Amino acid sequence: MNTIQVTTPCGVVEGFKSDGISCFLGIPYATAERFAYPREVTSWEGVFRAQQYGPAPIQERAYVSVDASDPKNHYAHEFYQNIETTYSEDCLNLNIWAPEDAKNCPVLVIIYGGGLVSGQNHSGECNGEFLARRGIVTVAMNYRVNIFGFIAMKELEDENGKSGNYGYYDQQTAISWIRRNIQSFGGDPDNMTLIGQSAGAASCETQIKSPLNKGVFKQAIIQSSAGFSTYIKQKKDKSKEYEKWHKVYEKTGCKSIEEFKKLPAKAIYDAFAEASSRQPIGFVTSVYDENFTSEIKNQPCPVKIMCSLTSEDIFAFIFYIMCKYLVRSQSKNGLDTYAYYFRRQLPGDDKGAWHGSELPYLYGPLEDSWRPFGEEDYALRENMISYLINFMKTGDPNGGGLPEWTPYNQSKKFMVFDEKPPRMGKAEVGRLIKNTLHPRWIGK
Repeated sequence: MNTIQVTTPCGVVEGFKSDGISCFLGIPYATAERFAYPREVTSWEGVFRAQQYGPAPIQERAYVSVDASDPKNHYAHEFYQNIETTYSEDCLNLNIWAPEDAKNCPVLVIIYGGGLVSGQNHSGECNGEFLARRGIVTVAMNYRVNIFGFIAMKELEDENGKSGNYGYYDQQTAISWIRRNIQSFGGDPDNMTLIGQSAGAASCETQIKSPLNKGVFKQAIIQSSAGFSTYIKQKKDKSKEYEKWHKVYEKTGCKSIEEFKKLPAKAIYDAFAEASSRQPIGFVTSVYDENFTSEIKNQPCPVKIMCSLTSEDIFAFIFYIMCKYLVRSQSKNGLDTYAYYFRRQLPGDDKGAWHGSELPYLYGPLEDSWRPFGEEDYALRENMISYLINFMKTGDPNGGGLPEWTPYNQSKKFMVFDEKPPRMGKAEVGRLIKNTLHPRWIGK
């Protein structure tokens, strides 16, 4: 292995070189006890060897084996083939991919999706190798999900009267660590872009509007779910959320919170899975918090935003309405917002432009996919990547001879991505409504 060492404010990190990029995997950015807020890692002894992926957060995949080779397991088939993962509560780590000899490169920080109940930074939808080869220092974090990341109960309140939103604080602590350390890896801490899809998009919007991240990000790319965090208003009364989580606690049969905290992780997850079997995502909504769900999140944000939706998205028309809502909110401060509409019908099945279908074009490589991608897909990838990298560098996707992309707030048009050359156009509202009322597929 061709190793490489860098010295960071935390200490020395040893990664490895691979085909023109430097890889640093599984770097710990924080520690956290169960149902407690994270503490940022500021130093370690000796050399930290960052040459293999760290553990992922506890989730269903930790206990239920899924055949990623089976197309019926859609998301596993798309993003988790040939990926081996360990799962642990000690999961607060991140991966960094950097161009070889990087210096003051733009930085992209990825927050994965998964409904806040699943997801991990070692997957096909979080791989930074392809972007690093295009000059972007790319970082993917792990954060706690499901009950471990979002349980909220009166009995779990800390000395400041807080409980819940642990996963959001994980994300913010990772952002803080990156900001303090990324220059050591060749990244420019003054030019950082945050990106997320689905629950990662909602997290992305939440984080850029948090006072904890004021001035940290220049740009944000919010894919499928743009506007969700702005549109949904949070009530200060936490009693209903506390009551809901208390029912999960009761399913464990514990007689005290201390007993609950010491249960095996599987027993805790099983209680969550049983209680939330009909609607797991309904259990992981954030609770009112002055740092994440206060009134400030409904205000315009001084960050340049790109947002998107896909033609066969899960809630396609609803996402369209929320996306427009976010653009209107940003326009109150005179801020331009760029939007794209992804409608490429991916080859290999009839699922169309499903929820997250643009991710293979961004993180690739298409060459390793099971899908029979053709020349038009490689052209689409090149155009998408070029626009997005321009945006990461300058906050404007235009340049390099690409067709002009006008902001949505000026043109009321999206950049349309499919098998044809990119062009400005309208979203197909009838199609979005049809796909919302009668979804073509349900991803697993």
